Amino acid sequence: MLARASSGLLWTEHWYLLAAVTAAVVAVDPLNWGLASEMVVKHLALAISLPAIVLTYWGTRLRTSRRQAIPTASLASLFWPLLLLAALIVAGSLYARLIQDVQSTFLNVGLYMFMAFGAAAMVSKSHDPEALLRGYVYILLAAAAVMSGYLIANFGVRQVYHEQIFLVIPLAVLFFARQKGSLVRWAGCLFFLAMAWLSAKYTSYLIGALTVAYLALAVTVPRLAPLPGLRRTMLIYWTLLAAGLVTVGFAYLGFRGMLDLPTGNIDYRSHTYALAWERFLDSPLWGTLFSVEAVGKFTLYATGVSNNMLATHSDVLDLLANGGLLGIGLWMYELARAARVAHANVLHPKLLDRSWAPHAHTLAAMSAAGVVTYAFNPILLQPSLAYLLWTSFGMLVGFALRAGAVRKGISA
Repeated sequence: MLARASSGLLWTEHWYLLAAVTAAVVAVDPLNWGLASEMVVKHLALAISLPAIVLTYWGTRLRTSRRQAIPTASLASLFWPLLLLAALIVAGSLYARLIQDVQSTFLNVGLYMFMAFGAAAMVSKSHDPEALLRGYVYILLAAAAVMSGYLIANFGVRQVYHEQIFLVIPLAVLFFARQKGSLVRWAGCLFFLAMAWLSAKYTSYLIGALTVAYLALAVTVPRLAPLPGLRRTMLIYWTLLAAGLVTVGFAYLGFRGMLDLPTGNIDYRSHTYALAWERFLDSPLWGTLFSVEAVGKFTLYATGVSNNMLATHSDVLDLLANGGLLGIGLWMYELARAARVAHANVLHPKLLDRSWAPHAHTLAAMSAAGVVTYAFNPILLQPSLAYLLWTSFGMLVGFALRAGAVRKGISA
C-alpha cells in the first residue's frame, strides 16, 4: 500500500487541485461566458499550478530524505521524450512569433505538455498520493456530471461538449472498476457510457467503444480469471457475441439510413488532412519544427469562422507535419514508455483490488480517449483541455512511479 500522512494533503496540494478546478470550469463553461477565449482566464490554471509545483518540489527536498523521495532524475528519465518534444515546439513557436511575427503558433501545444511532468512531480512527491489522485478524479467527475446534464438537456445538438467528451465517457471506468455496490457500479457505468450516444459525434462513438473495450480487457476479463475455465470461456464468448451483434446491427441501420448519424465533416477533414500530409512529405524528418502558423486558410468554402483561418483538426497530423518523424516518434515513444510503467505498477490485473485502482484505471482510459480525441480535433491548442489532458496523463504516470517505488522499498 501507499503510505498516507495523517495530516492529509498539504496546502500546496490543495492549491494545485484548485488549478484543476479552474481548468475544469473553463473547459465546461456552463454559463457559456466564452471563458476559453479570454486571454487571462484560459491560462489561469497554468498560472495557479506553477507556484504549487515549485513549492512542493522545494518543500519535499527540505522535509523529505533522499530515500523517501522519488528522485527528479527518475521523472526526467521517463518523461524526456515528451519534454524534448515540448521544448522543440516551444522553441519553434517562439521563433515564429518573435522573428516571423506569426501570432497563431503551436506555443500552447508545447507549453501544456510540460504540465504532464508537473503533475507527475506533484503526485510522486506527495505525502498522500492516493488522496491527491482521488481529489483530482473527483474534480473530473464533477465536471463530467455537469457536462452530462447539458448533453441530456440538449440531445440532438451535435456541438455540445464534443471536444470535451474525452473527460466524460471514461468516467464509466471509475464506477465499473469498483469492488462493491453493484447498483451504483452499473448505474454509474451505464450513465457515462450513454453519453457517447447522446453526444452524437463519431469521436464520441469511438471513445465509447474504446471505453467498453477497456472495461472488458482491463477489468472484466481479469476478474473472471478465478472462475472455472469452461464458465469463464462461455461468459467471454457470449459477451463478445452480443457485442458483435450490436455492432453489426448499428452498422446495418447506419448503412440503410435508418439512423441520424453525424456527417463527420468529411470534405473539410479530407482537405486539411491532405495539406498536412503534403507538409510532412516536404520535410519528413523534422517537418517545419513548428515555426509556422498553427492554422491555415481553408479554401473549399466559406465557414463563417475566423476568416476561414482554421486548424487542421488533427493534432496528431500536426505533430507529423510540423515535427516530422522526429516529432511523432518522440510522442509515440513517450506514450509507449508511460503505458509500460503504468501497467506494471498500477494497471496490472493483480492490483485491481487496491483502493486506488478505479482512479488509476479511469485516468488510463481518459488518457487513451484523449489520444482518440486529438487525433480528430485540435484540443492540444486549447489551454484548458490541454491542461486537463496532460495533467491526467501525468497524474497516472507519477502515481505509477510512486507505487513502483513503494514496492521496491524506495519510498515510505
